[in-house]
Amino acid sequence: MKTIKNYTILLLFLFIVSCGYSPLVENQRNNFSIIEVTFEGDRKINNYISDQLKKVSSNNDNSTNYIIKVSSEYNKNIVNKDSKGNPKNFNLTIITKLIIQSSKSDEIEKTFEKSIPLKSKQKKITEKKLEEKYKENLSKTIAKEIIFYLNSL
Repeated sequence: MKTIKNYTILLLFLFIVSCGYSPLVENQRNNFSIIEVTFEGDRKINNYISDQLKKVSSNNDNSTNYIIKVSSEYNKNIVNKDSKGNPKNFNLTIITKLIIQSSKSDEIEKTFEKSIPLKSKQKKITEKKLEEKYKENLSKTIAKEIIFYLNSL
């Protein structure tokens, strides 16, 4: 009985290890190279996007070369207020506009937009830290979408 259990565990382990699974994003090879990037707008958002783009740009001979202009905008809108007129909920929105020039095609314009709700906190310091965390996460999500879009061109 014990040997059957051991064989079953061994077979399951071998099956899982040799199934050929690999994450889609990590296995993806980038077929583009960014020659020049210029940024306008919110500096923090642009820094997050720039960090992500630097990680994936390759300098292969077969890659498509891009010149990119990034314009980012951050909005914090009040969704509703309490009876005293104090904000209860906010909507954080990041809008990033891309202008892409490549050697193969004309100028391409693309807009990426992400938003997330934020509930007002009693301590404004906690609310500010949470807002900065959301801003970073949304920026990195937009950067991933930009990378995916550049790979699909």
